[in-house]
Amino acid sequence: MSRSRRFLGFVVCLAVGSPLPLMAADTNARDFFAAPSGTQLGLLYLPTTTANRFNGQAGDDRSASLDTRALVYRHVLFTDACGTLCTPQFIVPLADIEAKLPGRTQSQSQRGLADPQVGGTLFYVNNPSQREYGGLLTLVTLPVGHYDRKQPDVSPGANRWGATFLLNYTRGVGRQWVLESSLEAQLFGRNDDYDGATLKQKPLYRLQAFASYDFTPATYGALRVYHARGGELSYNGNPLAGTRQRYTQLGLELGHALDRQNQLMVSVGKNVQSENTFHGSQAMLRFVHAY
Repeated sequence: MSRSRRFLGFVVCLAVGSPLPLMAADTNARDFFAAPSGTQLGLLYLPTTTANRFNGQAGDDRSASLDTRALVYRHVLFTDACGTLCTPQFIVPLADIEAKLPGRTQSQSQRGLADPQVGGTLFYVNNPSQREYGGLLTLVTLPVGHYDRKQPDVSPGANRWGATFLLNYTRGVGRQWVLESSLEAQLFGRNDDYDGATLKQKPLYRLQAFASYDFTPATYGALRVYHARGGELSYNGNPLAGTRQRYTQLGLELGHALDRQNQLMVSVGKNVQSENTFHGSQAMLRFVHAY
């Protein structure tokens, strides 16, 4: 098996299907709607990812597969302590990952704590009367999750630091539409214990866009698109051919406010184009409680 083929499996943890969508700062429609200072949100996510083929330079590998399930808790505080509205927050994920990697004959599985994230959003636009918002979300990934150096490709933790920067602009159009766009950059530290060697990754860049519509004052639906490029790998300083990712995913979301403090949201998404990554689909249930 060629070196690049051997390490294509590492892409499992980095793109769609990404085992943990939140680790890539996947946002949802209206995530950047601001709340008054002092508001706190507790969010519980149940994301899943399923794929039955890997699209690589050598073509589709239909013997490869990916199944992930996760439980993610996120806590957000809205405050004016930054001199403008900001949202200090943390994310704690648990993951169960099973994958048959490209070129392998047997599947691998791991479960446990994934790498937590800390950070927040700094708002540069906060105009609730026009439903106009803008913010820079910054998340730092802490390399403390469960990591098995013998099965690094399916470990919930990545054994490296990381940082995600996402710049968003949100604007209401008319009474019922909301349009949003975000530019994102994911930066990765070095994994010094990848199968006894060093693995590095170049930045991954993504565009996230949403168009959402109010069916009623309590219920909205949204169309979304994610598009990503980048993320090439190098092993012990040697670039690995066929590891530059590119994918496009389309999705639908439906959110409903149960009351003034609680909301449910369900989302589904599917890759429509993918290169050097798994070609799969995602589903997620999210519960939000406002304090």
